[in-house]
Amino acid sequence: MFFSQNENLLPKSFADRVALKTQGLKHQLSEVRGYRKLLIILQKSKFYRIFLGVSFALFLSGYQPTLAIPPIKQSIAQAQVTQEQVITPADFPDAFNLPHPGYLTTKFSTWHPGVDVATGYGMPVKPVARGTIAEVSLGFWGLGNYVIVEHEQGFRSTYGHMGKVFVRKGDAVDSSSIMGTVGMTGRTSGPHTHLEVTKDSRYIDPLTILPAISNWPATAGKAPYGAGEIKADVKENKPKVSEPKLKLNLININEGTNPQQSRLPLLQLDRI
Repeated sequence: MFFSQNENLLPKSFADRVALKTQGLKHQLSEVRGYRKLLIILQKSKFYRIFLGVSFALFLSGYQPTLAIPPIKQSIAQAQVTQEQVITPADFPDAFNLPHPGYLTTKFSTWHPGVDVATGYGMPVKPVARGTIAEVSLGFWGLGNYVIVEHEQGFRSTYGHMGKVFVRKGDAVDSSSIMGTVGMTGRTSGPHTHLEVTKDSRYIDPLTILPAISNWPATAGKAPYGAGEIKADVKENKPKVSEPKLKLNLININEGTNPQQSRLPLLQLDRI
């Protein structure tokens, strides 16, 4: 009421603008009331209950809402994988190292702009070369806990699915620094490190600059990492034990006038 009395004292443009805002507010309130009615109707319907059940089931199964983002990343990798990748020693004076021992489970491809190096849970993760920590992220989706290291000559390396992280943004690291441990955070089915390498913001195949990595053996899935070496060592150092020999002798028994042979065996065991 106060505003209506003093409306003539205000410039016409200001009064019109307030009127438009008031009208817009009324329209928004009517929309909110409509949404509330629609929400009440949906809550009473079977479709709403089914939707909640499916959403909860997808959440328990590990569905990642961030899966809609990777196609952009994949298109970048797909465009670059067809280009010739030549990395010379002049591009980076230091030799690249593996982040930790392990097996190669997934190679660089159009749909996977990096490599997966499987190893034991809790294995220390080290940078492939000296550099500075550019980013540290802790999360449950995608790469989970990951660290990005910025190197010389435009190189960057990313380490995904880490468990514990010991570094912070801005820390200086080298190939002997322990940045964290191998974990199972993010979207992963086993302990491994997802390693990505970029040169001037372009993805390159890490295998072109890293030392050779053995492929995942066919029998490795049946035993923990390193179990083959342990089994071979136990077999080589296993003490030799002679097997006991079984000897069957027949004993003559004279009973009365009819001598007979018994069927009772005599067991003779050699000393072990």
